[in-house]
Amino acid sequence: MRQIILTLAFILTTVLCFGQKEHLEPVKGFSQYEGVMKDYYDNVFLLLYRGYSEKPIARYTSMPSFSSEYSFSIETINGKEYVVSNRLSERYWNTKNRNRVELISNKTELQSSLYLRIVDLFELLEEQTKKPESDMIGLDGTTYYFASTDRNGQIKIGKTWSPDDDSLLGKLVEICDNIYSLGNGNNISQTEILKDIDKLVHELNQ
Repeated sequence: MRQIILTLAFILTTVLCFGQKEHLEPVKGFSQYEGVMKDYYDNVFLLLYRGYSEKPIARYTSMPSFSSEYSFSIETINGKEYVVSNRLSERYWNTKNRNRVELISNKTELQSSLYLRIVDLFELLEEQTKKPESDMIGLDGTTYYFASTDRNGQIKIGKTWSPDDDSLLGKLVEICDNIYSLGNGNNISQTEILKDIDKLVHELNQ
């Protein structure tokens, strides 16, 4: 019963977030949470971001309501650019023993053109992140976080919740999921991802 209550509390906290079709909502941090929520956020990110640099170039995180958390980070390793994709072996929120949750990590080297375009995309997301005009409420879904470091060295985080597939943020999520899959070694064309980013950037700038 306690686990059910905790799960419901997490879902309600997650989905009672602001949503918008065009831009991300700014995230100030997770220090506002207390109790089980604070414990969750303090520990899930610590595990999920293992091996990532402290100052992200471009970092994407997916926090589904009913499946494992996953993320990618664009990293420079030995002078080369990689997408490093991390996922948890099981959903951290409702596992009975969090000590047994394992991190599964893979990486793929990026073509320089795709690396630069991903950086451009996340810089644009940072510039366009703003407070939403309306609330969006749902019963379940996925919260997506997008992080980068600005020119002053400050980490900026934006988020959205379960955007429609045909919305701009829905297209953004699809692109980021493809980049994550690329990092896992899946047979995804870097050229096609680059084209998708170009198209989205053009639409975001309209």
